[in-house]
This record gives sequence, structure tokens and C-alpha cells, in this order.
Amino acid sequence: MKEMIEKDDLIEAGFAPYTAAGIIRQAKAYMVKQGYEFYSGRRVSVVPLQAVRAVLGNVNFSYRKD
Repeated sequence: MKEMIEKDDLIEAGFAPYTAAGIIRQAKAYMVKQGYEFYSGRRVSVVPLQAVRAVLGNVNFSYRKD
């Protein structure tokens, strides 16, 4: 399982593109609240899996990258 998640990973997991972008945005806001100012940048497009799970709950991402 990947430790860093990007929008394409969420799309492959079944989320719509707009929803995936929103999840990344919320996860970035969560990381900034935790004190990681790095994630406030516009060009940051990956977030830790723990941040995505904090936003969505304990979701299991089951997708294959062939």
C-alpha cells in the first residue's frame, strides 16, 4: 500500500475526479492544521495516507496498478 496518495490514486479507487480533488484539498488542510505548513502550497499534489484516512475515516483502498 502506498504511503503518499495523489488524486489519480483516488480516481483509480473509484472516486469521481472532482471528489478526488476535494479529498486532496481537505487532506492538505488537515495537514496544515497539524502544523505541516509545507502542505499549504498550491503545487503540492500528494498527501499522506493518514491524512486521507482522517478525512474519509478508515477506508481501505483496494485498487490494482498494472
